[in-house]
Amino acid sequence: MISSQLSVTLAGALILSSVPASAQDQSTLVPIAGVWSLGETRSCDSGPAWVFFADGYYAEVQLPDGGPAAVGIWRDEGDAIAYTHAHMPFEGHERPMRVRHLTIEERTAEKLTTRNYRGVTRTFHRCPANSLKVPAGQDAH
Repeated sequence: MISSQLSVTLAGALILSSVPASAQDQSTLVPIAGVWSLGETRSCDSGPAWVFFADGYYAEVQLPDGGPAAVGIWRDEGDAIAYTHAHMPFEGHERPMRVRHLTIEERTAEKLTTRNYRGVTRTFHRCPANSLKVPAGQDAH
């Protein structure tokens, strides 16, 4: 009985050790969903931002009230953000978009430093949800 419990324990430890650390720590990672300004410095009053929705969609907007300039889907992979990206006017929408990755180099509650598939650093700064405003002339839904 003891040897079979030990075998199960060792097998479980071996399986867990073969899982990448980022997958093991997924429950302790800072959530990405929210409004993030894009640039070297935090700019939640105006400028480019990505809004990551918890259900896996995102929109690229101009704060405070610019409509979406690009949209896509995203997934938190721990050490990277997998995403698709389509700019207005969404040409090529009849074909699936290519999945790309932003490699996460720094991840805190207030800042994400990433590197895109071209090797370019992209820095995101968390903004309050109310940084995003309804565009002028658009009725609230």
